[in-house]
Amino acid sequence: MDSHFFYFEAPNQPMMIGSLWLCDQSSAPGGLVRHKEILQYISDRLNTTSYFRRRLEQAPFQLDDPYWLDDENFDLEYHVRHVGLPQPGDWRQLCIFTARTMSRSVDMERAPWEIYIIEGVNNVPGIPPNSFAVLIRFHHAYVDGKASLELTTAMMEETAEHEYGRRDRVEVAERAPTRLEMWARTTPRMMGQSLRSLRAGWVAGRKSLDLVRRLRDEAQPEQRRVPRTLFNAQVSPHRAYGALTWSIPELKRMRQLCPGATLNDVVIAIIGGGMRRYLMHHNQLPANESLVSMCPVSVRPSEAMKDCGNLISAMFIGIGTDMADATDRLAAVHRRTARGVPLARDVLCDLNNAVGDMIPPYVRALGAWVQNKVRLAGVLPLINTLITNVPGIPGLQPRYFAGAKIVNVFPIAPVCDGMGVSHCLTGIYDDLNLGVLADRKMMPDMDQYIACMAASTDEYRALLAELEKAAAAEPVALEARKQAIDASAGDPAGAGSPGAQPEKSRQAGRRRKTSSRPTEGPAAATAKPAGAA
Repeated sequence: MDSHFFYFEAPNQPMMIGSLWLCDQSSAPGGLVRHKEILQYISDRLNTTSYFRRRLEQAPFQLDDPYWLDDENFDLEYHVRHVGLPQPGDWRQLCIFTARTMSRSVDMERAPWEIYIIEGVNNVPGIPPNSFAVLIRFHHAYVDGKASLELTTAMMEETAEHEYGRRDRVEVAERAPTRLEMWARTTPRMMGQSLRSLRAGWVAGRKSLDLVRRLRDEAQPEQRRVPRTLFNAQVSPHRAYGALTWSIPELKRMRQLCPGATLNDVVIAIIGGGMRRYLMHHNQLPANESLVSMCPVSVRPSEAMKDCGNLISAMFIGIGTDMADATDRLAAVHRRTARGVPLARDVLCDLNNAVGDMIPPYVRALGAWVQNKVRLAGVLPLINTLITNVPGIPGLQPRYFAGAKIVNVFPIAPVCDGMGVSHCLTGIYDDLNLGVLADRKMMPDMDQYIACMAASTDEYRALLAELEKAAAAEPVALEARKQAIDASAGDPAGAGSPGAQPEKSRQAGRRRKTSSRPTEGPAAATAKPAGAA
């Protein structure tokens, strides 16, 4: 999987993932964080894992997948850059800088990650003036979303106080292997490729049969083809970025709209509604066909969280863009994810890895080169978009970067030919943040797209308000009906009826009958409003 992202790297589609942090430096000692302090802070934390110093080394003639080696010439100041945000230092300028930076790849001759310290964040809503931002980006061959979270959280602390230079510093790098030593590594793997291909072919055949069986039974797809949209074309080298923040408690309450729905189901349904609105705005909504999203599923065990590389599978689901009713959309998404997640974890992960092991590395490299040149992915769409969820920062305790409080974190996922928009999610404190990266040529109006996502959220918010209002009114209605029944049972009109007492005379009976009429009126008038309430 790591080599897949390496081979499919192209100038128009850098395989970069990352996150954007907003930091309030007023919490730091003295209310100011200097760049040299940030360099020292990062240097103190590099030894939490050895992968910060790892780089890729090509096998001779690309006969094998690249190897991870220590960078003998590791230079922290190359990887950590200090820049200033143009005035007025608002959210728009920050998104423009993020998009431009994510449109470039990294130097694969070095450790494939970079950190940008962005000062001059003065006019972002909810962020104090004189704050700064941190843009962290990794090559996708280096880490998957879950591992990138572990590497980035290694840069966080739970206190604003940091003892600079007090951590153990181990900067001994492995010697780079000679050409002869690289051949010594590559040759045994070349000789064992036939056996690996045979073993992988057996696994691939078995998993393929399992896949066919499941597709016929419980995981049968509801849609046979992927519709073509304005996002399914060859991407340009230029990007646009936008973001949206949701309240996690509110999203959890929205699960009531569909029994059994998960938080991810709600978010996917909201994104589906937003994409529907955006495509309708441009008169590009496919008729009677839902857009299909790839949703990565992590299969990384907890003990491997800080390991380099990718351990992921994926499910492919329709996100309900063909449904005008928001409740029906959520129900459809829930039904599809309930079938898709087990399929991704039990079948597709092993099948994907087996197919990768079955094909020799040089054939995979050649295939990726041909695909990047022919660019068929922009002609024959396999998916319409990406929706990926990176586990959030656990807990509600504030986190700090070099003494500055981390106020918010926005994730970033790549786009590629045939998939011009990606959605990445992560949580911090009580918020769930959506980061949208798109090809700027396909989506020149990112603000409109984010507005469509906000409108879709408002639609579900209104449905939730109606549901909670009805649920709150139900006990009141039950109590009112109970009071009406009690009032009817205690009606004094029955006590004043003509047959209640012995009749002494016809005249007395007439007097009693006449006097009973006023008694009935008020009782009925009292009971009627009670029943109506």
